[in-house]
Amino acid sequence: MAKQGKKKINKGAVKSKKATKGAKPKVKRSGTKGKAQKKGVYTVYLGLGSNVGDREEYIEQAVFLLEKNPVIEVTKRSTNYETAAEGTADQPPYINAVVQIKTKLGPHLLLEVCHEIEATLGREREVEWGPRTCDIDILLYDGLVVSDDKVQVPHPLMHERLFVLKPLREITPNLVHPILEKTIDALYDERKVEQGETYDDEIPGFKEIKGATFDDYERW
Repeated sequence: MAKQGKKKINKGAVKSKKATKGAKPKVKRSGTKGKAQKKGVYTVYLGLGSNVGDREEYIEQAVFLLEKNPVIEVTKRSTNYETAAEGTADQPPYINAVVQIKTKLGPHLLLEVCHEIEATLGREREVEWGPRTCDIDILLYDGLVVSDDKVQVPHPLMHERLFVLKPLREITPNLVHPILEKTIDALYDERKVEQGETYDDEIPGFKEIKGATFDDYERW
């Protein structure tokens, strides 16, 4: 359970950078899905993960730093879930969560902010899929489809990862994937069948961390 009380955060951490000069990257909107609720404000879903040190504390600090950014509003947050690590062997289990945010930042600037928060929390990128203090992935960006050498939205692996789909399903089960054209609920059920009992809700491989809810975030 996340610790209560004040959090020690590096001062001035995470301010959105000014847009780079020159041509804007091309962003493709996928049909009629995912229109922004109002001009210039986008609904985005971010995946959070940590498997080093005080994992829940790192998740709490990541949410706090997102909210501290003047052009980001955290509007929904899933429960924290503990899952077995994938990728490199011999890693501690992860704490995973998903947040919904509203922002005026474009996908590329939002990615920069996410990387700044990761760096502030001590993220080191020495091993691909290796242990990390905090990982922040852009999962879905208001129904947009973006593909270039820096940003891939929707996240290309999100539909294969139950540790992403489960918390995402908790806060937005009926949201439609803009490429696969299936709801998050349907994608979760399909993947769970493919995985068999590996991620059965009732076994320790995929357990809910009680008490780590959006209400907890609001209190501190």
